[in-house]
Amino acid sequence: MPELLQAIKKEMALRKDFVDTPQTLYIGGGTPSLYPALDLGDLIHAAQTVWKCDFKEITIEINPEDFTPDYGRILVDCGTNRLSLGIQSFFDEHLQFMHRRHSAAQGIRAVKAAREVGFSNISVDLIFGFPGLSPAQWKQNIERALALCPEHLSAYQLSIESGTPFDKAVNRGLMQPVDEQIAADQYALLQELLPKAGLKQYEVSNFSQAGFRSQHNSAYWQGIPYLGLGPSAHSYHGKMRYANVANVKSYIKKVSLGSVAAKGERITPRKKYNEFIMTRLRTVEGFSRQELELQKFESAYLRHFDRVAERLMALGALHEEEGRITIPPPKWFVSDGIIVDLLV
Repeated sequence: MPELLQAIKKEMALRKDFVDTPQTLYIGGGTPSLYPALDLGDLIHAAQTVWKCDFKEITIEINPEDFTPDYGRILVDCGTNRLSLGIQSFFDEHLQFMHRRHSAAQGIRAVKAAREVGFSNISVDLIFGFPGLSPAQWKQNIERALALCPEHLSAYQLSIESGTPFDKAVNRGLMQPVDEQIAADQYALLQELLPKAGLKQYEVSNFSQAGFRSQHNSAYWQGIPYLGLGPSAHSYHGKMRYANVANVKSYIKKVSLGSVAAKGERITPRKKYNEFIMTRLRTVEGFSRQELELQKFESAYLRHFDRVAERLMALGALHEEEGRITIPPPKWFVSDGIIVDLLV
């Protein structure tokens, strides 16, 4: 772990010119709370030194079982101003099914402890659409999350990825994936209850109080360049995308020798069009005709878009008002299928 931390700091120096002065810092995509809080603070300080800036938003993903008031105080002192807690469920049997290390009680305690030490921007994660989650339990999960008054809430349907234990269980007949209609009903309940509590949906999986959208993730959906540091991290800069090596030891070795541990991939005009459609239509704002024209996509792509969009609008799957194109919120659960139709 110390070697990895040093390698990430060295990668910062190696790639400091990849982006202009960054506005946000996000420490996550794994389990950063396995590190002592002072180590995470050291990482934040290193980033501030390299880019000579104070980040507007500094988020750290924390596992509930790792969070204590002392841990939180150090994070606050180091400049962290946003916390993302992977609560997932308030039922212990669900957490055991997901192989999570924390209990429901630890999830509640973590949010309350974060408030005590001064966090005023807390995001909680919930998961739906998994076997064993009843309608009543899902409603209780939403209500228990809302009782904690989070500024932000992310909700994801359980996805069964190839090669995972869940995938193996399905292939052996030990587990059945949840019926799509059941998952759709759970998503609809989310869309019904959260706005009533002041959490408005601004992206397919994300809800927030006014002024508390994730600035970091919003940059992804707007196509703003970003730099990812560490094993498996991805970066984007206009016409290129980069992926760091996944193996931790290989990453450390390469960076320690002064090399960038990333491979680049050119973003073709076709990929650029597809990514624009894919990311923008995940958001409540969608995109305007003017924004589409400014991308200077090939005319064949634009003709394809107009032809398919006209059909989708007739079906109520796409909406255009004052030149702004969006997927209506009631259709967000099936947004992937709508977006796929528009791709080339």
